[in-house]
Amino acid sequence: MPWVTWIDIEDESSTNEAVRNLFKRTRNKITNKITDTVRLTSLTPEVSELINNLSNAIQRNATGLTPREKEISALIVSVYNGCVH
Repeated sequence: MPWVTWIDIEDESSTNEAVRNLFKRTRNKITNKITDTVRLTSLTPEVSELINNLSNAIQRNATGLTPREKEISALIVSVYNGCVH
């Protein structure tokens, strides 16, 4: 059975300059990969970058919290901000 995608995403060969810039800024410097979250929200590059920045800020700067607590914090902030992601 062939794979049929039902969510449109931009790929790395995108002609959209905003998407190319987003991928360049958010690419993991160690693995050289783009996160699934960034790919899934790539049709709205501005929103995608905001989500990525929030996630990175919580993951890197929330000292003393477990990864699970960090994820819950990110979810609470997203809901509070009205994010539909």
